[in-house]
Amino acid sequence: SLYEAHDRLSPELKARLHGRKVLQVYDYTKDTALDSSQSLDGVLNYWQPMFVANPDSHRVALYVCRLMTIAIEGLEKAESDALLEELSDLIEAPDNIYEHVWRLGDLIMWDNLSSVHARTDWPAGEPRSPRRCTIQGSQLS
Repeated sequence: SLYEAHDRLSPELKARLHGRKVLQVYDYTKDTALDSSQSLDGVLNYWQPMFVANPDSHRVALYVCRLMTIAIEGLEKAESDALLEELSDLIEAPDNIYEHVWRLGDLIMWDNLSSVHARTDWPAGEPRSPRRCTIQGSQLS
């Protein structure tokens, strides 16, 4: 839960990071994060708010992902990298993770602003046919 991760941040850290953006890189062919010093030519990337509010509930999420977030605006690389590591560890704390045990016919829905989602490997002999449905939303704020 990126909402829970936000709630776990100290008031001092929230204040320090308030209003900053993070560089999100969308390269779905990779299973490790790009380095912020690498060229992003040809790679989809955006500066997005570090904290986002759900437009309906107004709950605030820490919009960071170990695989896709590679820099924090206004920080030197070393400081940004160290802080992103700390934030990712907070997000991935064992008591902040839901792991679904799949059964035939299951349907999972989530708020994409509040979750980092990933799948684990599955047996090669079993078919996997995911479907995705996206509901149009509001611009991040």
